[in-house]
Amino acid sequence: MGKDYYSILGVSKDCTTNDLKKAYRKLAMMWHPDKHKDVKSKKEAEEKFKNIAEAYDVLSDEEKRKIYDTYGEEGLKGGVPTGANTYVYSGVDPSELFSRIFGSDSHFSFTSTFDDDFSPFSTFVNMTSRKARPTTNTMPLALTLEELYSGCKKKLKITRKRFMGTKNYEDDNFVTIDVKAGWKDGTKITFYGEGDQTSPMAQPGDLVFKVKTKAHDRFVRDANHLIYKCPVPLDKALTGFQFIVKSLDNRDITVRVDDIVSPKFRKIIVNEGMPSSKHPNVKGDLIIEFDIIFPKNLTSEKKRILRETLCAYTYVPMYV
Repeated sequence: MGKDYYSILGVSKDCTTNDLKKAYRKLAMMWHPDKHKDVKSKKEAEEKFKNIAEAYDVLSDEEKRKIYDTYGEEGLKGGVPTGANTYVYSGVDPSELFSRIFGSDSHFSFTSTFDDDFSPFSTFVNMTSRKARPTTNTMPLALTLEELYSGCKKKLKITRKRFMGTKNYEDDNFVTIDVKAGWKDGTKITFYGEGDQTSPMAQPGDLVFKVKTKAHDRFVRDANHLIYKCPVPLDKALTGFQFIVKSLDNRDITVRVDDIVSPKFRKIIVNEGMPSSKHPNVKGDLIIEFDIIFPKNLTSEKKRILRETLCAYTYVPMYV
């Protein structure tokens, strides 16, 4: 389950938003690194301050809290499949959260809380409390059906806008996305604080990747099913045939058709579709749709033979 956020804040699992805020304010003031001068004590305070911020950030958000209560820290951070339209939690900036929580309280005095030794921090917090709201940058994450079938890791180089004083510059960074088997179009993966900084006084926004499936040369995805279009000549459509479909994990799937293939005929191969993101061992089906190829021309003799052959099956004698 990883970290116990409830224990970190000292609250019960049925705590309210107000309970969480009170617990956070008390612990954040106690463990803020700027209140600890000793090197060893400061290091411990930094770790506790970070955990307190993370616990509050998760439990105060309805969606994050629901994922955490169901799957624990591992599920929240992408270690367990949690559904199609969720994101992967990547943390929170403890200082930004502190300034946001305390800066919103007009009755709170930074100077009365931190003595003169910590005036630089007080100035910083007062500045950040007036910052513009960060913006979210959304980018497509183009994935092949093969990548979505088996899962993979994608290491991506990102360039985000940053400020040094009043001068902006472009900063390069790398993020790694653990693509889970079965993710669908629209799945969102969020990296907090990895987006653009819109002004010197603004916190960096979040970077959100949104899954978009690349077009495939063999298959079309329909939920967890895969649709395969198979061209078939008219003679084989009437007499039967056999063919091979190459799967997304490079296996040969042999398909035998003994039925007469009509224009709307479909053949279903169970459990050969896409895996479920929640249950990777459960798969959809491979649905084969047939495109009957009719001959472009026939000789008079072939027409006669074909007419006689078909009439033999369609003639129904009438008895009086």
